[in-house]
Amino acid sequence: MPRKNFLQDFSLVSAPGSFQRIHHVELGEEDSTIVFTYTFPLSLGPHSIEFNVAILDVSGYPDDHTYFAFSEGDNIPQAIAPALESIPVMFKGCALDVFLEGFRDCLDQAVLPQDIDADSLPTDDFDSNGEPDDMDWDQTSGPDLFNSTDLKRLRVDLRAVKEAGFKVGYLGDQTGALIVSISCRVAKLGISEDAMQMWDILPSQFLVLLLHYPQGYAGLDRILSQPDASPDLVRVYIGFCGTYKPTMVSVPDASHANVSEQIFSPGASTSETQSRMKSSFITDPLQGLFKERFLDLIRDRLEYGFSWTGAELFYNDHQGKPLGPKKLLHSKYRCAEQWSKSTPGFVKADELSQQQNTVELALPLVAMQYTVRRFVKCTEFCLNCHCKIDAGFEALKPYVCSNPLCLYQYMQLGMGPKLEWEIVSQPYVVDMLVSFTYVRAMTRNLTELPVGLGLKVPSAIDSNYNCPAQFATFDARQMILGVNGSHELAVGQWIVIKNTMGASLEQKSASLHCTVLGTDGCKYMSLSAPVPVGFVQGDDSWKHTWRDVTFIPYNVDFDDLNLQLKMEAINTLLDTLPDVHAMKEYITNGASPEQNTPLATWTHRISPSALYVLRWIVASNRSCIVHDDDPKHQVTGMQGYMQFRLAQGSPDKEKRFVQAIACASSKKHPTLFAWHGSPLHNWHNIVRQGLNFETVLHGRSYGNGVYMASDFLTSYGYTRVSSNATGWGQSQLKITGAISLNEVVNAPKTFLCSSPFFVVSQLDWIQPRYLFLMCESPRNQWKASTVPTQTYTQDPQHPVLGPNRDAIHIPISALGTRNSKCQETTQVLKEAGNPASGHAKKKRKLSGKGIPKGATVIVLDDDKVADTDSVATLAEDLRLLESDTEDEEMKDLGSCEASKRTYAHDDLSKTDFRPGTLHSESLQLLEPPSYASSTATQSLQRHLRETLKVQDRTPLHELGWYVDTTLINTVYQWIVELHSFDPGLPLAQDLKKYKLASVVLELRFPPNFPLTPPFVRVIRPRFLPFTQNGGGHVTIGGAMCMELLTSSGWLPTTTMESVLLQVRMALCSTDPRPARLQYGMDYSFGGAVEDFQRACLRHGWLVPEDFPRLRS
Repeated sequence: MPRKNFLQDFSLVSAPGSFQRIHHVELGEEDSTIVFTYTFPLSLGPHSIEFNVAILDVSGYPDDHTYFAFSEGDNIPQAIAPALESIPVMFKGCALDVFLEGFRDCLDQAVLPQDIDADSLPTDDFDSNGEPDDMDWDQTSGPDLFNSTDLKRLRVDLRAVKEAGFKVGYLGDQTGALIVSISCRVAKLGISEDAMQMWDILPSQFLVLLLHYPQGYAGLDRILSQPDASPDLVRVYIGFCGTYKPTMVSVPDASHANVSEQIFSPGASTSETQSRMKSSFITDPLQGLFKERFLDLIRDRLEYGFSWTGAELFYNDHQGKPLGPKKLLHSKYRCAEQWSKSTPGFVKADELSQQQNTVELALPLVAMQYTVRRFVKCTEFCLNCHCKIDAGFEALKPYVCSNPLCLYQYMQLGMGPKLEWEIVSQPYVVDMLVSFTYVRAMTRNLTELPVGLGLKVPSAIDSNYNCPAQFATFDARQMILGVNGSHELAVGQWIVIKNTMGASLEQKSASLHCTVLGTDGCKYMSLSAPVPVGFVQGDDSWKHTWRDVTFIPYNVDFDDLNLQLKMEAINTLLDTLPDVHAMKEYITNGASPEQNTPLATWTHRISPSALYVLRWIVASNRSCIVHDDDPKHQVTGMQGYMQFRLAQGSPDKEKRFVQAIACASSKKHPTLFAWHGSPLHNWHNIVRQGLNFETVLHGRSYGNGVYMASDFLTSYGYTRVSSNATGWGQSQLKITGAISLNEVVNAPKTFLCSSPFFVVSQLDWIQPRYLFLMCESPRNQWKASTVPTQTYTQDPQHPVLGPNRDAIHIPISALGTRNSKCQETTQVLKEAGNPASGHAKKKRKLSGKGIPKGATVIVLDDDKVADTDSVATLAEDLRLLESDTEDEEMKDLGSCEASKRTYAHDDLSKTDFRPGTLHSESLQLLEPPSYASSTATQSLQRHLRETLKVQDRTPLHELGWYVDTTLINTVYQWIVELHSFDPGLPLAQDLKKYKLASVVLELRFPPNFPLTPPFVRVIRPRFLPFTQNGGGHVTIGGAMCMELLTSSGWLPTTTMESVLLQVRMALCSTDPRPARLQYGMDYSFGGAVEDFQRACLRHGWLVPEDFPRLRS
């Protein structure tokens, strides 16, 4: 018996000491899996890796079975990944002992240098029981090796985290076992609402990083100095929480009794719903990434000077391999971080790029910055191997790379959103996705396929396939199959039954799919209730007429088929699935209303192969699609069409779209709407890759771009081009066509073509909003919706027309994130300017550790998102941040806060200036310059901190200048407003005349600062030039004409407070003439630079040597 043979062989290979470098061979959780530990030779790579091996078709052991190996801990070095991929083919049909020995040799060969033979390796230093010698581990495994906490180091590190803009807390004993909690509000990360909905997170939640120090707090230098084999000094957990610090019961290790006794925090929140930490399909892989490679990435960055991106590439290329000096010089590892302009500044902050001394580096800050970076960029990386995905398009949901091994583990380990949750919450979306896949496979256009999953399909899909069917007699009433001869089918195996005699023309392709429930020897088998495929609905004549039949088992490897047969197999498997309502009913009929039943338990109705294909279809969808039948969110004039809200692109695409609107479109009507139609078989790819113009389908007479039209009927004509392929038979929607409604930046003059089509080549200018389906099913002929109470005002020159050529009404909710953010911003700005509202914008402290970007919407959202029960830092956490020697300093800072609160409520009557009302969209905020130096950066950080301290403790109307921290994207560029001028000055009178409250300045700092001065210019308003009797020391291009700001007058000891004071005095000067305003456009940077150089030449002042670099 095959099963018996397998167990006998396993008992032999599991004996200790059977193989070198392979230990702890055990049966897995399922009978057909084994687990074991592989130890690297010559201390190459990590000390050891645990592997899982699934034995497919164990019923065919030892002659016809397949091995699939993968790492339990996901820490597979890149060098051995190809070896793992070759396992199924190389060891197919091999006995267990042959497999294990060959497996070890393959891995040895992959990681060893070319000049070392695997056969020459020394034997293990293991005793007769196959266990490591205890003597080798005693030096590092003792629990008392590090049992005290450096409280001062802990406080310094946590203050650095707090100054960088994160929330800090702790659980446990400051002088013993400790958990450090670092968190950040999700709403501050710049992620679109559509992405948050797809990731199943809320903007009010906190992204939480927990660092567990079981032996007491340890600095980064001490952790990095420990050998790899030593016990963990720090453990990492990542998740989401309703408060900034979770409860102890939700910490993973707290479930163990010894840890619960060791760690206790009476100040932790007791709210079970708000304070419980939850994991997700995004944070779980991120936690694994930390466990296997985070410290190695830090070591590589410190040793070679890589960025995070460079260190990740280096790790992926060289894990488990010896390094040569030339490898380190490869230019691809010397790459800078790539960020969108819309990314908040604190998300882009990188402590490791500014500080290389491990004694000074704060591990909690470095770890949180890396957590935020990988979380925000999660769609760019594989969830399984963590490598960069080069997909050529942007995704809204993280997925796996094209490596079949990653797809296999993704499905086997249940990564990603749960299929059952998708079916229960959005059954029509699942129906639509399956229908799109079915049609694409039917038209033979499905090229991306679920390979590497070990799918078994029936050979009956191809009449020429060399796998003859077996003849049998079929008792349909008893569901008994009598085989003419013998068979080797096992219980649980799926088969296909076809009639051989008397079949009608309609039944020539009909078949019954069943699973084997039991066997009686080698002749008879009992079957499950069949799944009819290819019958006319309601036709059950097979129950009476089918007797002489043939049957074919599901025994063909899907991966071995050619492309056309693979697509046929996909259609065959999808034909066996029940409809989405039947699946939803099965899932929700669990033991309790809150417990869903996994579809994998419906073994008599859904084959494993069909279930894997269904999971792959749903998981590979990268768009956010939501069926919404609420009339408030529906487009009018679309009777008979099913409406879905649609969002595509990366998580920050919405913000890039908003920036494109601000830069390129009409202010009165910033966007227009247009239709995009495409044949039904194309939508499988569109919902995964977004709208693009990589493939030519209908010619490109008007250029390369996305083709859209304002008239529905124009785009509708392109939805009917597909062949007459039949759709998915079990579909409840019966889709016949699809068309999308897209919001586009209103700049037709810059389109490649604006008539008769809109042809747009800038993909950031297009944001899909709705997907409309044309369906046959009568239940889907929806009634006309009422006009929403709030509709989007369309450009009258480009109205979007519906199927009846009437203008349609688009609900304001179609704008999604952009609309809600704009409304919130407007409201918050009003409240910030009204002291009586009690919602004045809160102060944010900054330092060089991380500076928030001036994305006004994101920053203001922090005060608008249900913050009342979690934003306040607990007293115990505040006490930890305050040291005995800094009590007076903390009191002074508290006085600064009180001072600011005082003028925010009481002193605004003394000035017409309102802080925080300058919009970042109206400014050109810079990225960190390429010339940035560590000396200049540290000096600027210090100057900024000192300047903000002065601003905090001085009444607003007395100070006369204001630095808005939310408008600082890099310390090399400050935006400053000068205000509260003497009412008797002509400048103040002109400001009041033009209804302005401030003069907006830009300060740009050169690479040699503070040895060379900053460049100061006016952005707005425009001043009357000197040639027209103007004054104020402002050149015609907007630069400040002051010797102080040249090499002739600058001193490195000059403070920025002094600079701002003297610039303000220059503007207020009436000698020889007072400054007057000339209302007009903003000054340009280029004009200011040229005028500054001319002024220096005219006055004989020295232009700073590094001044030309300010243009870079």
